[in-house]
Formats: sequence, C-alpha cells, structure tokens
Amino acid sequence: MANTTGKISKILIRMYRIGTGDFFILQFKKNNSVSFNLMIDCGCIQGNKSSFEPMLENLDILTNRTIDLLVVTHQHSDHINGFEKCRDIFDNFVFRKVWFAWTEDKNDSLANEYRVKYSKLGYGLNQAVSKLNAIEKKDYYESLYSNEYGGEHMLEAKKHFIESINSINNLNLVGELRMGQPLPTMAELFRRFNVIKETTIVEYLKPGEIRNDLENAEGIGFYVLGPPRDRAFLNKTEDDGETYEKREEKSTIDFSFLSAFENGNIDGVTINLPFDTKFEISSKDNTILNEDADINIINNHIGESIKNAYNSGGDWRKIDHDWLYSAGSIAMRYERSINNTSLVLAIHFEESERVLLFTGDAEIGNWESWHKNLEWPVKINGRIIPKKVDYFLDKTVFYKVGHHLSQNGTAKAKGIDMMKNSDLTAMVTLDFEKINSGWLNTMPNDLLGAELIRKTRGKLYFLGDHTKILSNIKTNRVIINNIDESTVNALNMTFVGENYIDCEIEG
Repeated sequence: MANTTGKISKILIRMYRIGTGDFFILQFKKNNSVSFNLMIDCGCIQGNKSSFEPMLENLDILTNRTIDLLVVTHQHSDHINGFEKCRDIFDNFVFRKVWFAWTEDKNDSLANEYRVKYSKLGYGLNQAVSKLNAIEKKDYYESLYSNEYGGEHMLEAKKHFIESINSINNLNLVGELRMGQPLPTMAELFRRFNVIKETTIVEYLKPGEIRNDLENAEGIGFYVLGPPRDRAFLNKTEDDGETYEKREEKSTIDFSFLSAFENGNIDGVTINLPFDTKFEISSKDNTILNEDADINIINNHIGESIKNAYNSGGDWRKIDHDWLYSAGSIAMRYERSINNTSLVLAIHFEESERVLLFTGDAEIGNWESWHKNLEWPVKINGRIIPKKVDYFLDKTVFYKVGHHLSQNGTAKAKGIDMMKNSDLTAMVTLDFEKINSGWLNTMPNDLLGAELIRKTRGKLYFLGDHTKILSNIKTNRVIINNIDESTVNALNMTFVGENYIDCEIEG
C-alpha cells in the first residue's frame, strides 16, 4: 500500500463469483493508491475448497495477504464456509481487525440467552432431519406409495420436501450441535479457522454505534444499523406492507396436503409447499419456539391441517413418521431468525455524504428496527448533526442487495423506496449454477428485481449468468425499460469469463 495520507476518495468493490453466497473485498483508495482492505464474508451455498481457491489466489495478489478489516455478517454457511474449507490458506493471511454483531459476544447476557435458545432449536431441527434422511435411505416412501393412486407424484413431492429441508439444515450447520450446549460463537469458530490470531483485534458492534477514522481509512464512517437487540424484531421475517409478493410460480406441493385435499386446494386456495408461510408455525407460537425449542417442539406443533388429513384409512395416512414434517416450519423460522442477526453497515464518505449499504441477509425485522428510536451523530461540514436512518438510505449510492434478491430481504417503504439517489448501483449475490433448488421459488423476486433495475437505471450487477437471472425477473407482473435492460446487459457482459465483478464508487 502507498500514499496513506489524506482521506479516502474512492472505494473499489469486488464481488467474487463463488456461487450463491457473499464474498467481497473493498479497497479504499486515497487518490488511486490503495490504503485499506475491507473484506466482507466468504461463503457459498455449494462448493468445496477448489471452488474458493481461484478467488483466494486473486485475493492474495490484490491484498498482499493483509486484510485491515474483516466484517462477518452472520453465521450461515453461504457467508462463512469458505473460511472453514480454506483454513490452511487463511492461515497465511493477516487479519488486523474483525467485526461481528453483538449477538456473538460472550460477555453480552442477551446474546448468550439468544444463542442458547436458537441452539436448542437447531439441535431439534437437525435431529428431525437426520430421522427423515434415515427413513428415506430405507426406501420407506417407495414402498409406501407403490400401490397408491398418484404415488409417483407423492414420492416426488416427499423427496423434494426432504431435499429442501436438508438444504436449510445444512445452511445452519457451521460448528457442532450438541444437546444442552449453545453453538460456539463465531469468534470461537474463526479462531479454529485460523483467521483470528493473537494480534487480531475483535470487536462486537451494536445498532446505533459508529466507527470512524480508522487508520488508513480516514474520512470514512461506519454506521451500525443492525442487528436489533429487540427479540421481536429478530423474529420478524414477514410484513405485508414491507415484503414483496412471492413469485407467481408455485413450488412443489407436499404430499400430505395433496392427498388430503382434492386438487391440492383448501377453499379454492392453492397450497404452496415447501414452504408457504400459511403453514408455518403461527406468530402466537413464536414465544414457545424461542423459549425452549427442541425435538419435543417439533413433535408438538403439527398443524391442524395435517392432523385432519389422517382421519381416513390407508397406510399412507399413518403418522408413524409424519410428525417430523412440521420441521419444515421450524426450519424456516430458524433460518430467518439467523438472517435477522446480520450485521448491517452504512459506509459513509464524510465529505460527499455518499453511502455504501451492506445488509448481509437481513430480513424485514432487521430493516424495520433501524427506524425505531435510533440516531447517529454525523459529521457534516465540521458540525455534528444527529441523523436517522432515512438520511443514510437517501444518500445510498451502492446497495449490496439483501438475501440474494428474495422477497423479504429488502424492505419496501422502509428500504428501497427511500433510496432516491440517481447514482444508485447494486450488486446481487445470486447464481443459478450454485443454488439450493428450493430457493428458486423466491430468488430472484421479480417485483424487487424490476424495481432495482428501474432505481439503478440498469446499474445492477449479478454474480451469476445475468441473462438467466434477467429472464426469471421478466415475468408478466413487471415491465422493464429497454434502455435499462441494455445497460444491465452491457455492464455484466464486461465481466464474462472473470471470477469477479468490479464496481468503483467515487467519494
């Protein structure tokens, strides 16, 4: 690095093409000289060490194996499994400072309480999934449906259900799950991953806090928006006024409902499993899930609709194992509550007031919490002025799109609608080549995708094949301007064949 005097004038953002997952390096520049390396996450939903190695070779050359600041947003594998798979490579890197959310702080009583509770829930989910996999391996369903009308469809639906719940369970499995013991904190994991060493400074950030004038990153403020410390927000994953409508395409219908109700309908409404929020554990049960969730909760929360489905005869209606299928609802609750623990940062140029927004996989509860009694003292023209979150959203010129362009990873009125800067650019960490099949019902959300194309005037980068993702966004519910679409194509074509996508933001 060179020219470490003065203030940061621009930031190069490099999104590595690892597959559906987040892996970023931000290089802060004074004039045209790099003075500070910021890394955010390193994970992919699918892939092994060899998948990460080409990107890490590039990272090695780009940073000279020195990361001034590592930000780890949350514990899902598609954000951190690269550190686990490549721990021998990362052992050769120097990480000067690492930031985690307050939820990982062993000295925070609220964090410890929360981690114990979702560890119990994760343990119960893992046990249920293990049992489902065991009975599937014994060809239980093949024999069960062999002589049933529509048996092939029921078998296909059951296998799809198990595949989907496996993918969610694997997303959460970083670290060991043991009954009665909380998951290790991410700081503990990252010591095992050879990232945190004796000289590494570890900090835990809370909403409302500020970090500014870091050495060699002068003129930049890091404003902490989330995750919230209110459990009501941590558990909130849907809001009719803030989340986008789901895609029109329907996912596979689970056999229990398909068999129990003619044509897979209840009162004329098509059942959409897995997983539709209609059949998730109701909000009134949230307290139970968060208090003492374990294998018994899965047993005790079979929906009434499923119970009623077994009132008549037939071997396929026996519930020898079907109590396990309520694990679908619990899997969704567990995954989303972890998403809401995402560390969210607004990276702010002091002089121009331009903002880069990185939200991890924050869902609606995290977004809404920024608007509740939070203010940040912002230095503007030499004066300290208290600002609410609408200031940062209005000044946002770069947005790392939340949760891979899903319908509840970006708020509407309290999020994207408040991003009004004409220079807005966005990046989406979505790749159809490496994605869980169950996610294709929500990613990309066509309504959000079209709105981002409009808001950015086509300055929207996709980690995967942009032509395939665009074709999935262009449903009959949306209209995309031809000029904006041409801009999307031109920008993304620049990086065809590269293992990264670059975007430079002027300060």
